[in-house]
Amino acid sequence: MRRKKWLLTGLVAVSLAAAGLAYGQTLVRADEPQENAGYVCPLTGEELPCPNCCPLNGK
Repeated sequence: MRRKKWLLTGLVAVSLAAAGLAYGQTLVRADEPQENAGYVCPLTGEELPCPNCCPLNGK
């Protein structure tokens, strides 16, 4: 009977640790800056550094 309790306790601890790591990874990824944060021009389809660089704005 004691062996089953320890096994169950170990399984719960491992599953909680895995869930904590997975949740922590999502928090870390949310804090990282996005690499594709550019602006896509609707006219040319190019990825531009800012919306003002698009030819639609006349610049």
